[in-house]
Amino acid sequence: MKDEKNKGGRPLKFTTVEDLQAAIDGYFYMQDPHTEDRLVESGVTEAGETIFLKRKVMTDPKPYTVSGLARALGIHRETLINYGERDEFSDSVRAAYERCHEFAETQLYSRNSSGASFSLKNNWGWKDRQEVDHTTKDQPIPLLAGIAPAALVVEDDDGGTAQADDSADEDQQS
Repeated sequence: MKDEKNKGGRPLKFTTVEDLQAAIDGYFYMQDPHTEDRLVESGVTEAGETIFLKRKVMTDPKPYTVSGLARALGIHRETLINYGERDEFSDSVRAAYERCHEFAETQLYSRNSSGASFSLKNNWGWKDRQEVDHTTKDQPIPLLAGIAPAALVVEDDDGGTAQADDSADEDQQS
């Protein structure tokens, strides 16, 4: 990366793409099931003390979230967004975002998908959309059909008829 003078802002926590990518990979590794050494109870001594042994244990999977990613990187969510706007970091941040997006989308196929649905609508621009066909047998519904006559006919005092004129011209009185 070029030596740039700090323009008054806080110095970047990650100065190289490789440092940022390593931290992102570490987050996803910790979210995925993996084995880790843990102390587990393995019995009790004659004196009633619990015996602990170190064993490899498989961790439970955890969801991928943008907020969780930012926290794991030790930065704010907005700071992560700012990293994504820098040319040198944009590919790494975009790929991490897409991995979080993909995770939320796959959760729609689980039994309780309301949280994933909320996340997709509020973080990824998804929308609930219902399309309504306002036609009758593929024909448009005629507005006001049969409600108002095509032409208004008025009967005068002499029994004659005339078509009404509702033009903007006003009657003139003398």
